[in-house]
This record gives sequence, C-alpha cells and structure tokens, in this order.
Amino acid sequence: MYKIVQSEKGNNLMKILETNRLILRTTSLNDIDDLYTQVFSNDEVVRYTFGSDGLNLEDTKEFIKANCNFDKEFGLSTLIEKKSNKIIGLAGNIQCSYLETLDYEFGFILGREFWGKGYATEIGQAQIDYIKNKIKAKRVLALVHKNNLASIKTIEKLGLSHFISIQTDGRGEREVYIRYF
Repeated sequence: MYKIVQSEKGNNLMKILETNRLILRTTSLNDIDDLYTQVFSNDEVVRYTFGSDGLNLEDTKEFIKANCNFDKEFGLSTLIEKKSNKIIGLAGNIQCSYLETLDYEFGFILGREFWGKGYATEIGQAQIDYIKNKIKAKRVLALVHKNNLASIKTIEKLGLSHFISIQTDGRGEREVYIRYF
C-alpha cells in the first residue's frame, strides 16, 4: 500500500491509502494554499473540527507544520480526489491514548464542495481497514464534536458506536465512538 508518488509540483510523496476515488498521501508544504482554501479558511468546515472560525493563512501554515504528516504513515495527511487530482481535505490515522491505552483514531476533514459525495465514508472505511488489517489493532476510535451530526452519521454508518464523552487538550469536549474487531 505504500508507494512513493510524484506530486504535480515535483515533490516525492508517500501514498498511504488509495480507494476507488481517493488518494491519501503525505503532506507537502506546497499543499498549504490548497488546504487553506478547501479547509482552514471556511468557517463552516472548521466549526466542529477546530472549535473556532476559519484560520488565517499564517495560522494555517503553523497548524500544518505542527500537525500534518510529512514522512510517515500516521498523522493528518493530504486527501486527493483522483478524478481531478485536486486536494479536497485532510484525513489520517492517529495514534492516541484518550482511553489510557494505545489506540488508533481515524478522522477526515473535507472541503465544503466535497460534502455529500460519500468521500468521508470511503476514506473512513479505508482507514478502518488499515487499522484492522495492517496495524492489527483490536479496536478503532473516532472523536467528534457532539453537534457535528453529519460526521456522527458517517461514523455510525462505518460501524462505530458511542462510547464516552471526554475533554481533550486543544480540541475541547469530544464524543468518542468505538468499534471492536
């Protein structure tokens, strides 16, 4: 599943996951402008993700540098629509210990124009399969803001059930959904 892919801007990037319509690959600093446009500048997109209004470009750069995956299989990574080769958001598998043991969380953040196309379900299922089959984890987690009803619907469609509410550092209160394998 790992493959070095050449970006349109000349960087060597690692493909992490591929589905019928999507590619999840490591992030490049060249992705910042597109990620800013698709995700970080849109209040509607970031409302339940980052708990604030959209970020300015400088804050977006700092967030991406601090939180995105540039060279490994875990972390927030860049999500590409195959048909258009367009950056449509972020997704990723993240090691976590919210429940006081090593777990794996999956997540996705899509640009507004890509909502309602089944992309969240598609990348979510690929991430779950990766955690189950490649990592051999016994369970998977998804964390979501209680008012993010569309994401909750997707997470439940992917077979996760509500487990507990927790307070997280930096993300505020989140609902933890869990699926055992």
